[in-house]
Amino acid sequence: MPRIVKTAGARRTEILDCARRLFASQGYDATSISQIIAAVGISKGAFYHHFAAKEDLLEGLAVHYAEEATGWAQEILEDSSLDSFARLAGFLDRLRRRKMESATDLRALEPVFRRENRQLYQRAQVAVAAVMQPILARIIAEGVAEQAFDTPDPDAAAGLILHLVSSTRETMAALYEAQTTEEAEPLLADLMRRFRYLGTVIDRMLGLPEGSIELADEVSLKVITAAWRPADRVA
Repeated sequence: MPRIVKTAGARRTEILDCARRLFASQGYDATSISQIIAAVGISKGAFYHHFAAKEDLLEGLAVHYAEEATGWAQEILEDSSLDSFARLAGFLDRLRRRKMESATDLRALEPVFRRENRQLYQRAQVAVAAVMQPILARIIAEGVAEQAFDTPDPDAAAGLILHLVSSTRETMAALYEAQTTEEAEPLLADLMRRFRYLGTVIDRMLGLPEGSIELADEVSLKVITAAWRPADRVA
């Protein structure tokens, strides 16, 4: 059989897809680099060419998710029939729906939310912001030009929106740790309250009427977080 040579980008994606599948199905701690190498069918050298350590896979996965989600929302971003507010609302809605549809796979990122991994979380957030911030900044800048938004610095506003969303880390960490629906319910209520408040902050930042921006909804949050808990313990 002829040897199949893949581009560096394709090989990196293949490694990340395999790591995501194994982390989600058997857990991060129970998955070794050797298992990933064997499953992909590559050498150790090929793996370490892309990732220096197992933790680097988590940062790579966070970016991979962000790129997949933004790609999934591309038609909203490119729809010239929509005004800037509709594009922003549609983009946020697509991201929310994508998280809901890939909720089980998102278990792969559980270690990022562990309380002892704050530095790893920050690394992942910086990497994700590099993907998301330019998109949000473009939408906001277009909205300012259309006089739909009123903010002096679209790029700073985009960065602050991402920072506000990331401020929910502690509650997210507790939700990843929750083992039952009973444990999760008060945490979900707190997270929903926080997202509602952050939505009003973003409304004021962009000069929008209060209640314009919806960052989360109860149905999608329940679906997403239920997928993180052990199936035999979910009520």
